[in-house]
Amino acid sequence: MLLADADERIRQGLTAQLAKYQVSVVHCADGATALLEAGLRRPDVLLVSAGLPLLDGATVTRMVRRRLSIPVVLGVSPEDSDQVAPALAAGASACVARPYRPREVAQLLSLSDRGQRGGWDQPLVCGPLTLDPGTYEVRMHGVVTARLPLREFQLLHLLMLHAEKVITRDRIRAELWGDGASRSNTITVHIRRLRERLGDDPHHPEIIQTVRGVGYRLVPPAQYA
Repeated sequence: MLLADADERIRQGLTAQLAKYQVSVVHCADGATALLEAGLRRPDVLLVSAGLPLLDGATVTRMVRRRLSIPVVLGVSPEDSDQVAPALAAGASACVARPYRPREVAQLLSLSDRGQRGGWDQPLVCGPLTLDPGTYEVRMHGVVTARLPLREFQLLHLLMLHAEKVITRDRIRAELWGDGASRSNTITVHIRRLRERLGDDPHHPEIIQTVRGVGYRLVPPAQYA
């Protein structure tokens, strides 16, 4: 994997953590070097942060995708959310939250290792509800209801992957925010926004149901339509 990130601590830390997953990482600190290294090394995956110096993540993505067929993943910090749409339009295969969680990055890499590039952009379907990783759009009965910000996309993706099962708040916190949501109403706010986008009744939700004191469960709409 080629990692392009301006923060040396992040580069060194992720490289060391991914070694535990038998992932070899070459890293660089700016967008111009990322382009050079990508052309020379032809890595399995390029992980590029949105806020790179010299050339930003979306620009690197666009230029790499013109020349190479490798998956490009954009690392997005909270202040970089406005770069998600341009990066996806430029050909990014996926976005991942930054600072990075090694397990999440390793899971993305496993798709490439198994030669399943189609899995990067495969829509996730639960009854009439469809979530498209290629565009971050959510559709109900084939009609686009919203284009989701990164965190809402990740939250809905998690719930849809485990439809009908209760996902605890602790698990949501650990997988999406680490410690960032431990002392706030962040999860509650994101659940409320998702319900609004899905047309779910905020007072008596049927799609994203609250399991009091535990977490949330997504019920495919077809089950009560």
